[in-house]
Amino acid sequence: MKHIEQKRKRTYTALAFLFLTLLIGGCTSSSFPLETKILFNQLTGGLGGVRNGVMPNGTKVDDLDLSGSTILEAQTKIKDWAMNKLEETRVLLYNETEIPITLKDLGLEVDHQKITEEIERNPGKALPGVLKVDPLKASQGLQEKLKKYSSPAKDASYKIEKDKFVVNPAESGWAADLDKLISDIQKVPLSDVPYRLGIPMVEVPASVTTEAVRSLAFDTVIGECTTKFAVTEKNRSANLTVAAKALDRKVIGPGETFSFNDTVGPRESGTGYKDAYVIINGKYVQGTGGGVCQVSSTLFNAVLLGNLEIVERMPHAVAVSYVPQGQDATVNYPNIDFKFKNNTASLIYLRTEITPGILTLRIWGKKTDKSVRIERQVEKEVAYKTEKRLDPKLASGRIVQEQAGTKGITVNTWRVIRDGTGNETKQFLSRDVYDPVKRILCVGSRGVPKM
Repeated sequence: MKHIEQKRKRTYTALAFLFLTLLIGGCTSSSFPLETKILFNQLTGGLGGVRNGVMPNGTKVDDLDLSGSTILEAQTKIKDWAMNKLEETRVLLYNETEIPITLKDLGLEVDHQKITEEIERNPGKALPGVLKVDPLKASQGLQEKLKKYSSPAKDASYKIEKDKFVVNPAESGWAADLDKLISDIQKVPLSDVPYRLGIPMVEVPASVTTEAVRSLAFDTVIGECTTKFAVTEKNRSANLTVAAKALDRKVIGPGETFSFNDTVGPRESGTGYKDAYVIINGKYVQGTGGGVCQVSSTLFNAVLLGNLEIVERMPHAVAVSYVPQGQDATVNYPNIDFKFKNNTASLIYLRTEITPGILTLRIWGKKTDKSVRIERQVEKEVAYKTEKRLDPKLASGRIVQEQAGTKGITVNTWRVIRDGTGNETKQFLSRDVYDPVKRILCVGSRGVPKM
């Protein structure tokens, strides 16, 4: 007995030394190899009946019987068994459609460490196989397998038919609930092969809802302006038409800034523009795109009446005849622009209409209880001067007007906004100074003797 007791003490001493060495080496109990843990438990009477380094009867992992296996044999068996399980075919069900998969397809692995720990804690018992999941790999694998069974959501949109705002409603989509599906797969015993597992589906809402698009709808003309032009000035009429068509059916979103130059583009012969009179340095001269300023000025007046925010606007150097002074907007690509901002919650929709001698521009938007009028005050007027020039091509005594005179004028302009209760807000717009344009008369001098 004394000999046996001494041997037992030596064994405990050796084991204590072994674990002390492992601890000093940085190991924790959770990181000890399975062989070491089982050996320790075996020698100290642990692991509920493990004797002689073999698994007791009844030790199972799922359908894998490890009874009587040594530690190394058990590890090999678990490894081989796991590889086979990952390759076995499972079936996912989408309605009546069967979709074959393997756990390997999904990037799932048998959790050897977890199984080992369970065997250590529960020798002689039947234990479930435990799957280790990489969520990213599993999701990617399932998405690839199931993508053709998903239906993407369809965002709401709109179209404009005969100047009416038409909503194309949103449609929800459907997709597999990957998180739940992965969880369901993990819950099925690995021995249950082949199994059929229904795919949980979830509704996928559209990113752009019907209500959101409907809130953008325009329903009325909020600003309109009509100006006249001479059809006999064919080049000018052609230029005006090209520019007006560039604006037609233009849509400006809430908060968006509209640029006339960006929309109409360069005024060049290659883009359809012809030579006509333009104002340069206070004089009327021939230039490509003459007449385009009438389009920008007509738009400016519609914008004013639509109660939209003016971002950039410049008057002509001299007064023009097609709109009142203070209500014109000159443009010159690319350095002089007319810009306004859609400061409403709905879309803005531009329509242009051209009939012989008449240009009409309408702005569609959301109806409000506000009305707008424009007020002007002439601060000063300056008469134009007349200049006479001798023209030897004209018969003596004949007088021909080469350039009409235009008086100079300084004018202040306001926008008055009246709400539904009758309250009015007066908004100062600009103080514009227009230079006078002299009248030029050509006096015939042909046949007049030279002095």
